Order: sequence, then C-alpha cells, then structure tokens
Amino acid sequence: HGCYDCRVVLTDPSGIFTSPCFPSDYPNSQACKWIIRAPHGYIIQLTFIDFDIEEAPGCIYDSLTLDNGESPMNLCGITAKGLSYNSTENEMIVSFKSDFSIQKKGFNASYVRIAVSLRNQKVIIPQVPDVDAVSVAETVSVPELSQFTLCFEATKGSSDDNDDWKVFSYTDALSTEFFSFGKTTKGHFLSISGTQCILENALPQNAEFFTGTFQQLCVVGDSFSGSIGIYAKSTYHIVYCPGIFGKVIPGNGRLVLGSNSNEVNSLNGDIYNFRLWNFTMNAQTLANLSCDVKGNIVDWENEFWSIPTSALKAENNLSCGSYLIPSSAIEPTSCANLGSLCQATVNATTPTPPTVTTNMPDTNRNDKPNNGGLFYRISITVFSSNSNSVSKVHDVVAEWLNRTFQNWNYTVYVVNISIHPGSTKER
Repeated sequence: HGCYDCRVVLTDPSGIFTSPCFPSDYPNSQACKWIIRAPHGYIIQLTFIDFDIEEAPGCIYDSLTLDNGESPMNLCGITAKGLSYNSTENEMIVSFKSDFSIQKKGFNASYVRIAVSLRNQKVIIPQVPDVDAVSVAETVSVPELSQFTLCFEATKGSSDDNDDWKVFSYTDALSTEFFSFGKTTKGHFLSISGTQCILENALPQNAEFFTGTFQQLCVVGDSFSGSIGIYAKSTYHIVYCPGIFGKVIPGNGRLVLGSNSNEVNSLNGDIYNFRLWNFTMNAQTLANLSCDVKGNIVDWENEFWSIPTSALKAENNLSCGSYLIPSSAIEPTSCANLGSLCQATVNATTPTPPTVTTNMPDTNRNDKPNNGGLFYRISITVFSSNSNSVSKVHDVVAEWLNRTFQNWNYTVYVVNISIHPGSTKER
C-alpha cells in the first residue's frame, strides 16, 4: 500500500532515498527497511535533508529506527532535520514504520560512503618539508637493516619536468639521511648510507618510469652482496653497487614520504601501498606478491602512519582497495605457477547446469578447519552462438553459482564473465 518498494539494499557509493510518497504524506501501516552497504574499509554517513515524522513520547506511533552498528536509535518529530549520522562499520540499517493514523511528510535522506582504511586511500605527497609531513608513526620502530625489500606505487604529474626529486627519505635524529629513493639528472637512484646507486640499467627504458597512472616499483637491497634488485613492469633486474657492500641502515630513524630538505624537491605526485620488509624477496616471490602480504616493518595500514587529512584522498581504482578484486596481470599457464592456487575447468552448456572439474583441494568440509587466507580463482568461459544473449548468459551463470555455492564456507567474487562467439554445437 505504499508508493514504491521501500525494502531495498543500497550499495552505490552515494545516493538518496525517501519515505514512501515523499514529499507528500507517507501512507498508514508502512514497514520499510533500507540496508546501506559499503565495501570493507568504509563507513556510511547518512544525512537527513528533510525530516518530519509524527511526534510522540518514545516515538511509539510512527518512527524511524537508525541502526549504525553500535546502538540503534528511534527518531521522530523534526529533530533529525539537517543532522548527519555515521555508522561504526560498513553497514547501516534504516527502518521506518507508520501506524494506522496521522501522516506527515516523512523524510528525505542522502548517504555517502567514507573511506576509513588506508587501503582505499592514496597520499598526495607534500611538497614542503615538515609542513603537513607524511611520516611513519612514532609507535613504529624501524630496525637496523642490512637487507630489505621495499614496494610502493606512485604517480607523477604530467606537467612536472623536474629531474631532481625524492619519493621518500629516512634520516636519524640529526637529519642525516641514510636511505632514500628518487631521481637526479643522472637518473633514478637508491641512496644507502651515503652511497648513491644509479638504477637506470635495471628500469624499463622509458623517459619517465612514473606517469599519471599508478606504477608499482619494488626494490630489494642486500649489503652482504652489494646488489640491488629492481622489480618493475613484471621484470626483475639486478644492479651491483659495490659502495653499499657491508653498509647498514641504522635503526630508529624517521621515514617520511617525499623529501626531507628544502634543497631537493619531493616527487610531484601521489603514493600508495608503501610496504617495507627486513629481508630480501626473489623475483618469483615479487611476481606473486599479493595485497594480503603485509610489510613486517611498515605496511599500508592506518596504524603504521601519521598522515594529515589534507594529504589523503580516496579513490575507486586503487590496486588493493575494496572496490577492486586484484587479479594476476598474466594468466598462469600451469598449477605450478600458482602454488596453492589452481584453476578449474568449466564445461558449460546452457540451459543445462554447467559441470566443474578441478584439482583444487576440497575445502567445503565441516570436518576440516577453514583457511580464511586461501582463495580460489575460477575462470568461466561461455561459448554462445547468439550475440544478443549476454543477459541470458549472465542469468544462467548467476543461477548456477548461487546453486553450486549456496552452502559454501567462503565468499565468492565474480570478477568477469567472458562470452566467446561459437557454433550451435559448442553452445
């Protein structure tokens, strides 16, 4: 008996919803529920643009109940107009009910998701040292480093022609620099305890490595061999730098993003997913490095950093963000390349339910402990002779997935469905 379906799940990044028939009076006997969901790492902020619900002590007649994940509250009257409420997690539930008499205009509400996890945010590198500096938190202790692996993603402004900049700098209490990465007129460099190692021979031969799109770079240093490994654009090269042989990066210093002095500029760009380990990784490990591998010294999580709000910016397309399910840039050709991960083979004939054959271990067992860190990748290719059957294919695959995984112990993400033209027989 309402003006529209008012029991819905809202998953868009932002939106507006209203009580039934708004701005006309809402009907009697309503029972509405809006569930607002965001990916993990976000909270929901709800704002009531307009609000007028029958007022009564304890909101016993008509009321709106707001469940922010901590303490549900009942609202009525006009008191909530113009107010904003935040959820404590990534879901908020709004319920509305009306009794058999007295109607009011109701409410008009807007919502937006707000990134709270650093994984959903990049850092705009400060251009003035010690003004809104981005640094590793004081609670994080950097140990003495003879070996290390460092990975980060960065962009560079297209209008910046400066050939003298730094991405990060690590100094002691007297501002003596012991560790940094940047570029001079000679090329990209890594500086360790006073020795500057030029890395151009190990980087892809382009005029600029960093562009307007995020590019990942991993640097592996080993003072025992005097070598520096560079992993970039799916290739691994080693540069020998005798000057770092036997040198140690002292512990308990200060790590900042950008330059630490007025004499050298900071990279004019953004940085993301900065991680540091106190051991070396080989080429295969770096190729398989996932978002879930945390830096054991510094990780891209809130507790590791001290970042002013002005330097943070949420984006939808970050490689490890909640919006995107990361996948390998290169399809593996055998199970050996995947370690504990392996592909399944799907034989699909619509509308008959597809069959799946796989050499993956059986994890959908109640008598076995669940391994929450294990992910399986299932590739589904559908051959269809009808080019106009895309929606039908999606429906059939969705039905099959829902039926097949209805008792599954894990969340299943469908990243892509590939539809190839084929003969009627193949279909």
